[in-house]
Formats: sequence, structure tokens, C-alpha cells
Amino acid sequence: MKEPTPPINAADAKRRSTRVAHAVPLVITWPETKEKTRVEETATLSINCHGCRYFSRHRPKKGTKIRVQIADNKEVESLGSPHLEARVAWIRKSRRLDGYYQVGVEFETPQNIWPVEQAPEDWESFSPPVQEDPASLMAEVERLLTFASSGEHYRLLDVQADTPGHEVKSHFYRLARRFHPDRHMDHPERIPRLVVLMDALTNAYKILSDEETKAQYDANLRRIAEKQTEPKRLAAQYLQNAKECLAEQNYIGSILWLRRAIENEPNSSGYRAMLGLSLAHVPEYRREAVEQFEIAFELDPSNLTAHLYYARTLENMNLPWRARPHYIRVLELDMNHVEARERLNRLDSAAPRLASRPSLLGRLTGRR
Repeated sequence: MKEPTPPINAADAKRRSTRVAHAVPLVITWPETKEKTRVEETATLSINCHGCRYFSRHRPKKGTKIRVQIADNKEVESLGSPHLEARVAWIRKSRRLDGYYQVGVEFETPQNIWPVEQAPEDWESFSPPVQEDPASLMAEVERLLTFASSGEHYRLLDVQADTPGHEVKSHFYRLARRFHPDRHMDHPERIPRLVVLMDALTNAYKILSDEETKAQYDANLRRIAEKQTEPKRLAAQYLQNAKECLAEQNYIGSILWLRRAIENEPNSSGYRAMLGLSLAHVPEYRREAVEQFEIAFELDPSNLTAHLYYARTLENMNLPWRARPHYIRVLELDMNHVEARERLNRLDSAAPRLASRPSLLGRLTGRR
């Protein structure tokens, strides 16, 4: 739970960082008398980068200098965190707990020492700078610029379409703190790319933080998605029509439908392979059938179906020695493929000399 405060400046002692209601175990040490030092284990009620509040059974005087240490363990001697010099700014009786006091503590030097996962944005000014590997930093810059160049504002800010506005703002400020050119002035070679990225981050935040511009952006994304989906939908429909034609051995009809499918999905290895199979049934189109199979292999060398169709086609063209390597390729992709193994065995039985001669693939891999 946060109490709103105006923007802070770490150098301005009069301003306060955002206060957060958070319980952190503490060990408080202060001199009670010249001879006696008081040590108290307690926990905070609220924290910020200028100090904290905690419950105490004791009543140290206002202005008393104390030491604050975060308790990692129960034993004081085993504490690993350093002491922080502070003073008692105020003290008052607790209204809810009898015998307890609320003590307000002011750090001598404002700083963020608290183990809070989602700290307020203005705490960053009080946190020590984190040294980052230059190579990983610039790699992340280039990755984000890829999103920026394609207009992917959600991916750029690492948010979703339904992310609340305050979280969008938090993500933007987190990225701005990391990549703002002013934070990298000692590395002038980074500045040009960081300026471009910062402009892109700012533009994305302006669009996603305003309801009207966000609605326009979302509508545009939907239109783009529909345009990208329509060709795939049409291609799938044309493929279904082609399969119906093949089932009726209407190869000319299948060829026509598959050509339309490829117009919508030119990089589909499967469509190319099926077109090659259909073309191979028409003697005048067999040369083109070979071309379509070759394109299918270029698009996807691991397309098992394309190798199987091509091997069948080569067998039908009385070219069994050319079909054999493709059946072998099918078995390399799927060693349990029944049809490929049966056809390969039949070829080997029909042509023993061909079977005994190592294929080009076998010579390259050392297998027979």
C-alpha cells in the first residue's frame, strides 16, 4: 500500500520518497547510557528511502543516534547486512498496543536498503547503480529495436493488451531508467542507438497509456491479423478441394486448386509436394513436377511426405535408382515408416546390384 507523494529528487533532503507499508525484520542499537547499549529486535511498520517506522517497547529520546540493521537471521551476531547510521525523528505511544511506542527513524544518508521486489519508481534514485555487461545491454537494445521497427508496442514494453495502465507506466519507467541516454553519457558510442530506442519507448507508452489511441492501435492490430489469416484460410480451403479431386483421380482439378493454394501460401513445402504429386500423373507436366519437388525440399529438407511423394513419382517414371535415396531419407526421418521400408525392400529385391552399391548419401555418411 503506497502513500502518494510528489516526484522526488535524491539530492533534495526536504522531499520524501514513497512510503510503503512493509514489515522488514530489524535490529536497532542505541546507547541508552554511557555504560549501557540497548539492542532491540523488531520489525518495520512502513519504509522509504529516508527512513522507517517500527514498534518498540522502549522510548529512546528524540534525536538519539541509532544504528539500523536488517535482520537476516535471528542471531544478532550472524547478521550479514551492514549497519546504517540514523536518528530518532519522533516517538509516540501506540494507540493499538499497550506498552509499545511507534518510533520514526531518519537515515543520515537517504538510500534504498530494503528487500522489496516491486519497489516504487522513485526509489531508483536512491539505489546504487547496477553494473551491466555492455554486450548484453546492447544486445537487449537491438532486440527491443526489432520490436520497435515492426510496431509491436506490447512486446516493446513487455506488457499485454489487458495490462492495467499503472503497470504499463511501471514497465515504461523501468525501461527508461535502464536505457535513457543520460544514464550512459560515459559511453558515447551507445548514445545513437539509445536515443532511437528511447524515442520508440516513449511513442509506445504514449499510444498505450491513452484509451483512444490504444483502441485505435488495437483495431489496427486486428485488421493486420485478419489480413494475415485470410490467405491461410483460403489456402486451407483450396487444399481440401484438391484432396477431393485427388480422391476422384481428377488430377487436372487438383492441380488447379493447388496452384491457388500456393498463390496464398507460396512458402508451404507441403503444398508444393502435393502439387508435384498431382503434376506427375500428367505426362506433359512431369518436368514441372520435378521442379515443384525440388522447391519443396529447399523450403523444408526434412519434409518426409515430400520425399515419399517424390520417390513414388520417380518409381512411376521408371527411375527406381533415383527413388531409392528418397526412401532412405524417409527412413532416416522416421525409422519405423512402414511404406518406405516395404518399397525400399521391393526395390532391393528387384535390383540386387543397385542395393549393394552405396548411395551418394551412404558414401557421405559412411552407411550402406
